Amino acid sequence: MNTNQIEKKALELLKKYNKLKIPVPIKNLIKEIGINLSPYDLGEDVSGVLVVDNGEYRIGYNSTESPARQRFTLAHELGHFMLHKNKQQEVFVDNVTYMFRKNNARTKDYKIEMEANQFAAAILMPKDLLKKEIEVLDDGFISDHDMIVELSKKFKVSQIAMTYRLNNLGYFYNF
Repeated sequence: MNTNQIEKKALELLKKYNKLKIPVPIKNLIKEIGINLSPYDLGEDVSGVLVVDNGEYRIGYNSTESPARQRFTLAHELGHFMLHKNKQQEVFVDNVTYMFRKNNARTKDYKIEMEANQFAAAILMPKDLLKKEIEVLDDGFISDHDMIVELSKKFKVSQIAMTYRLNNLGYFYNF
C-alpha cells in the first residue's frame, strides 16, 4: 500500500467516526471500532501487540511508556488492524529495536511495520489539521524547533514523531 492510500484510509476512518479533531481521541476511536484495549507491562522491548482470536481483536500496549508513546503505539496497532488484518498472521508484536533496523528494510515484515507507522502518523497528525496549525503558528518568527514543540503538545505526540511527520510531509522542504 502506498503513502497516499494510507493517508486516505486514515482520514476516512477519522471522518467516519467523527474524530477529526486535535488531539485525535485514539482510545475512543479504537473502542468505537470494536477493538478491546489492555494496558500491560510489556517490558522495555515491546511497545504493543495486536491479537486476533476467533474474530475478536485486542490491542495490548505498554503501560510503562510515556502517554505520547502509548498514543503512537495504539495508532500503530490500529494501523495493523486497518491495513493488515486480512493477512494470515494472528499476532502482531511490535518490538522497538526491530522496527527501526535498517538491514531489514527490504523484508516483508519491515514493510508492514513501516505501513503501520505511516498510518499512525496520518491518524494522529492528520495532514490538513497539521497544515492549519502550522499556518497559525508560523508567523515568521517561530523557529522550527519551537514549532515542533508546540505542535507536539497540541497533537499529544512526541517531538520525534512530529519531526518525522513534518519531514515526511515536506514541511522542511516547502510544505
